[in-house]
Amino acid sequence: MGVGYHEEQSVASGELRLLVTVDRKEDGMIAVGIRHMDGEVRGKLVLHWGVVEDASSMRVYQKPPPEMLPENTKFRPGKSSVRTPFDDRTDGVLLGFPESVAPNGILFLVFVQQDNMHQERWFKKDNTGGDFYINLIPAISEKEKQQRLERLSQKDREEKERKEREEMAKIEEEKRQEQIRAEQEKKLAKEREEVETRKKVCREAADKLADLNGWELRDRKDYDFGNNQVYFISIKKKEQQDVTIPGKVYVVTNMTLGGGDLLLHWGLKFQRGRGWIEPPPESRPEGTIEKDGLAVQSKFHETEEHVRVVEIQGLPEGTIGIVAVLHAPPGQWFNKPGGGDMYVSVADTPPPPGLDMIESRICKEIAADVIEREMEYGSWTLMHRYNHGNHLVNDLIGHDVDAWGLMFVWMRYSQLRVLDWQRNYNTKPRELSHAQMNFVTCLARKYRQFSDLRWIIRLAMTCVGRGGSGDLGQKIRDDILVILRHNRGWGHGSMMEQWHQKLHNNTNPDDVIICDGLMAFWSSFGNIEEYRRVLRENGLTSQRLAGYEQPITVEPDYVPHIRDTMLHELGCYGHLLRQVHLGTDLFSCVDRVRGILDGDIRDKVNEYLHAREHRGLVDQVKILFSARESLRRQLLREGLHDDQARDLLFLDIALEADGRREIEGGKNHDGSVWSHLNMIANSALLLMLSEGSLPSSKHLQSLANELFQTIDRISYYGESEDAGLRAAAALSSARNVLTEVVDRYKARLGSLSEGLGQAFHASPETVNIFVEEVVRGGPAFSLSVMLRKAEPAIRNIAMLGPYSVISPYYEEVKGEVYVFEHLRECQALELRKNSVIVAGRCNGDEDVPDGCSYVIIGSTVDVLSHVAVRARNEHHGLIACFDEDKMEELKNLKGSVVKCKLEGEIFTYDFVEMSALSRSASSQALTPRHSRRASGLITPPTGLRSPRSGGPDKAKGMAKSTSSSTLRKIGREPSTLSDYLKSASWAIRPSEYTPLLVGSKSMNLARLEHLGLPDWILTPTSVTIPNGSLKKVFRDPQNEDLQRKYRDIRGEIYAAESTDVSKCVELRHCILDLKLPDGMANAIRGILDELGCEDIDASLPGAWEAIKGVWASLWNERAYLARRKMKMDSKDVDMAILCQKIIDADYAFVIHTANPISGDKDEIYGEIVIGLGETLVSNAPGQALGFVAKKDADPKPQLKSYPSKPFAMRGGEYIFRSDSNAEDLEDFAGAGLHDSIPIVPSVEIDIDYSTEQLMTDDKFRFNLMRDVARIGMAVEQSLDCGPQDIEGCMKDGKYYVVQARPQIL
Repeated sequence: MGVGYHEEQSVASGELRLLVTVDRKEDGMIAVGIRHMDGEVRGKLVLHWGVVEDASSMRVYQKPPPEMLPENTKFRPGKSSVRTPFDDRTDGVLLGFPESVAPNGILFLVFVQQDNMHQERWFKKDNTGGDFYINLIPAISEKEKQQRLERLSQKDREEKERKEREEMAKIEEEKRQEQIRAEQEKKLAKEREEVETRKKVCREAADKLADLNGWELRDRKDYDFGNNQVYFISIKKKEQQDVTIPGKVYVVTNMTLGGGDLLLHWGLKFQRGRGWIEPPPESRPEGTIEKDGLAVQSKFHETEEHVRVVEIQGLPEGTIGIVAVLHAPPGQWFNKPGGGDMYVSVADTPPPPGLDMIESRICKEIAADVIEREMEYGSWTLMHRYNHGNHLVNDLIGHDVDAWGLMFVWMRYSQLRVLDWQRNYNTKPRELSHAQMNFVTCLARKYRQFSDLRWIIRLAMTCVGRGGSGDLGQKIRDDILVILRHNRGWGHGSMMEQWHQKLHNNTNPDDVIICDGLMAFWSSFGNIEEYRRVLRENGLTSQRLAGYEQPITVEPDYVPHIRDTMLHELGCYGHLLRQVHLGTDLFSCVDRVRGILDGDIRDKVNEYLHAREHRGLVDQVKILFSARESLRRQLLREGLHDDQARDLLFLDIALEADGRREIEGGKNHDGSVWSHLNMIANSALLLMLSEGSLPSSKHLQSLANELFQTIDRISYYGESEDAGLRAAAALSSARNVLTEVVDRYKARLGSLSEGLGQAFHASPETVNIFVEEVVRGGPAFSLSVMLRKAEPAIRNIAMLGPYSVISPYYEEVKGEVYVFEHLRECQALELRKNSVIVAGRCNGDEDVPDGCSYVIIGSTVDVLSHVAVRARNEHHGLIACFDEDKMEELKNLKGSVVKCKLEGEIFTYDFVEMSALSRSASSQALTPRHSRRASGLITPPTGLRSPRSGGPDKAKGMAKSTSSSTLRKIGREPSTLSDYLKSASWAIRPSEYTPLLVGSKSMNLARLEHLGLPDWILTPTSVTIPNGSLKKVFRDPQNEDLQRKYRDIRGEIYAAESTDVSKCVELRHCILDLKLPDGMANAIRGILDELGCEDIDASLPGAWEAIKGVWASLWNERAYLARRKMKMDSKDVDMAILCQKIIDADYAFVIHTANPISGDKDEIYGEIVIGLGETLVSNAPGQALGFVAKKDADPKPQLKSYPSKPFAMRGGEYIFRSDSNAEDLEDFAGAGLHDSIPIVPSVEIDIDYSTEQLMTDDKFRFNLMRDVARIGMAVEQSLDCGPQDIEGCMKDGKYYVVQARPQIL
């Protein structure tokens, strides 16, 4: 038979040579031959081949048609290619098939089949490594090609016709479906209308019951069950006064259930945290049946179509609510949507103690919800807790800081095992790990969103394990089985089998401790004491182990020959448990994020891991800060996925925790001041990273800058007294910031921990130390540790010693020791003579109680603060103690009698005995003061003569003092408004001042103005609202009602106990509610004009409020208590107001022209602060720049302390200063008892002392101190009446004296 087409080609692959032939016979058959050309390739050759139908898919094997398959070739299941062995006779493969089935081409490879002599080996194209291709298109005849085109055209026509038929059928089907949908929608609309009608009827019925005549709504709960609703309506009688007496409850529903019975399964609630209580017979509706001793079932009765109701009344006293579910016999139950019981309150119940102080409504609501779930749900586990926490954080909390505080406190009590980890529910490990991961991922997202809440979100995350995907949780169950297989003897009853059962039932963080205990057990060759030690140190008792739902009641047994295997397996298993339960395991965290860390950050983390083992502590902490700072930048980067943010945040928390262990542990540095300051600076920066965007973060950065500046000085000049003073100021700043942080923890977490702790039935000890332990577990404590370690060395080079004498008292006394957290706690008390007070804190505005000889405080106050001045004037020793160990030792003397004495800067004491009171009553002897009316009032020297009898007479000249007889006469003036004061103007200039009209501040300024100061010392323009003005305002007709109320309350407060300050608030409100008389309004306008105000009408309301605020400060608690202490009646006290334009100072100062510490009248003591003097007189935290200077012609000031006030005050415009006749009395310093108020509140400006000229420019600082000393000498010389207490400021190089008064020695 002839050949219509022939082609042949050689192909090669390595040593394989093939001849490929393609032939078409005249009968239309095509033959393809593939033959091995030489014998170099050994082994059985196999053709691996397929066809190509589409020229565009030259690389894709397609299954050949059956007609093409040679003998011994079969289709392979699931494969498109086939395999044909080479024929041994022809050493090739021959494919024969009609051209009607011929494909476009054939793809093939050749391989050597594996046998006992040969390995499998494949041959591909030499040049590309791809498949061989045989093109069959040329072999197909033109006739066949034409037939194929015709067949394709016919196929296309048939396909088109088929599609047209399908499209028509589709259209018809759509029309039919549309008709069905329309009918269904009509039916559904009718059903929805019926449902809405039922809902409306039911809702209206509930609304009517909530608004019954003579009743008012107490509580209402609406529960939505889709098409059905349940309303709980709790009402009480309108005239009912006692809110604790239960009223009436209606339960209303439209749930019909096809007409079947519906029952209310309900019980009573008597207090939080207690379960259901069976209602008494008198409270049960007719037909109610008893159930299980805890609840009853009452049948709903249809009151109208679509409405069923149960009415409950006659509830016993003490009931606070009704708990219920619905039941449709025989087996259908309806809980609250989302799970749990439905509830309605029937009596007002106060929130748990502590939570009543929370202002946030959402926080209170969440607290009630959490308490109910934790204490009353029958089934509850860690998984439920984390799922609910995730819901609250995602959907409810938002930016509410109190709610976030509650979230942390809740999780912390869970971590402390106060709350159940498993209750009547089996949690699969994968479910728990999934819940954990969702929760902490949500927390990480909120961390990035709320910069000012990062500190508390971090805290919450430390209480929750990281969790993991479902496979990670399941791996906990699977891998314990692997461990068990190593010893077939661990069967039923063994510890390992019991642990296995517990893990399958419910894994929790306890399993990490158990695994660690087992590691210690196997490492010690089966020493059971090591196992017990690990469990004991982590608080895991045998009772807790036995209390699991799958209890562990026995201890592990030791099998020597599998020791190494067990150590390896338990090590791996512990790593797995830590991944799920402990998100802060450092090495797990590092492993998890290596793939997502930026390269430079990864290097820094690795550098820290290396430094832990090979570098000193100072370098280690520096590297840690660098790593965490870089990590924070990536953590807060835009576009970061939540999962990545979560793992990066856990790494940061783990690094923080590891750094704390290193800092607080036994590792030490060389003990130099340079090392101490480096440790404090870097500890401050580490705390800063954990504080988020809070103000404390900025303060910590400033503190670090200040410390690094001091470190640079030490590096250059070496250790010196000046460096020590700078470092001591930095330590003071550090204590200020720590106080700020700790106070925030107490404010945000104290009430919440108390309230939730009591609701959760936590032990009193756990509740009491909750906040303290949170602080101790954070980076603030690390900074505190560094301060304590550094303090002795720094005070040593600063020549300061452990004590700082603020008010000296050098008498040896024997007295009882009283201990208080804050000096304010005891200022209203009378103590036994020669008592010693030890107080942790002092703000500077307190009074020292009568009977006290020495006060030891654990914080510093300015030497010229009000408490310091009053302590010196009243002859109390006031001493700051900076040694924490000594302070703790002093606190431990509580209730003891000691003999003590101040010798120079050293306070010595010796224990004598326990006090009789301590022995008999174990409490401190605190005696309230009794009210005693003052027999007379003595005003300070003013320098102005009193008016001659017969009426006021303008002073003709200035004298040095007023006679004591005149002072006594002034003190005996009746409290009623004299004609002299009544006729006085509402406002007077300095030329009109007299001792009857104004106080010592105004008088002394007038005297300075009259006598004159050097030209370079200026005084501000001043106007005074005279004494008697408050009484005149009260007598204005529009204020008569307030005057009567004021008199009545004033009578009540003096009839009460001397320490009762409860009426002070009401008296202040009486003054603040005063209406402005017309004459006073015109006077205020004149005052503002005199002071240079440009918009008088706009400033008038603020000025009036400031004036009333100054008058109202007569009834500040400390002012009232001070008057009681001095046996003064408030009727004897009058208040003038000194009005001045505020000088927005660069620096403010206070000068005592006699050293108040040493009593040296030839030495000036001064204090300087940045900004307004308000930070001095208001006793802001930290210390001022303090110095002393001899009264020489050219004084040489000696620096005593560098400043550490964290902020300066700026602005204010105009100020109204108290000028009371109850200030600067003999033996009493009343300054600071009353307020001075600006029209516009001044603002706080943070200070960075590393850039402040007062710290960086030695010459400037020296000149400033020298000029202030010269001002003190000039004022004292001008007044010529003894030592002076002077306040002033400097602005743009100009000096001002704001006020001066005699210094009381």
